[in-house]
Amino acid sequence: MDLNTIRKTAAYIAVAYILVQSFQWYVFAQFPAAANAQEEMMQGHHALHVTRSWLMLISMFAMLILNITVCYIAATINRFWAIVGMAGYFTFFLLEISLRSVELFYIQLYLPQQALKADPGVLQNILDKYSTFANIQHALYFPLIFSTSITYFSLFFIFKPKVHRIIRFVMLVNILRSSWRLGSDFLNIGWLQGSLYNTVYLPLVVLLFGLTAIWLLRMKTTCISSESSRSRPRE
Repeated sequence: MDLNTIRKTAAYIAVAYILVQSFQWYVFAQFPAAANAQEEMMQGHHALHVTRSWLMLISMFAMLILNITVCYIAATINRFWAIVGMAGYFTFFLLEISLRSVELFYIQLYLPQQALKADPGVLQNILDKYSTFANIQHALYFPLIFSTSITYFSLFFIFKPKVHRIIRFVMLVNILRSSWRLGSDFLNIGWLQGSLYNTVYLPLVVLLFGLTAIWLLRMKTTCISSESSRSRPRE
């Protein structure tokens, strides 16, 4: 498969991810805020939520192709920092598919089935497991977000040539977005907390992945080749 095909495939994955995230946004909007942990767990067992989780899990594997493509292009400029960026992306990938697999197969499918036939004593034990996973998931989001932050910083400083100004802007916004999440969720910075992040989440996904797709489709193999030749040391 030639680089042009890979590049276009990665661009289409970025567009598909926007559609998946839009579907997820739609699914969350269909359910009222849960009154308690049991109601929240049973909402997750609904067919719409299960479908959402399947799509997001599959998307993570497709996103690996997108991220490898971006880092490959970055490697034509600076191989070392591109490898650092890819390491961050791959750490994110491993954590994300682990969390989403447990969430789908254990939290959304297995535990609700057990809850439907459980007596009150066993039900409380199931709800405790559900709450424990939520706490573990929150804790693991720190290395997940932090690893991508390393990637965003690396790629932001790699993509200095003017031809890459679109993806450099994407990385800058991602740095700000990750800093927002870390400051809000883990450093407890008050003015970063609240519902605003959730409100702008989907618009940011559309903006960032839409721009990434445009950059990939506009990128020419000749530009990548010329950058690769400039980055190689002369003999």
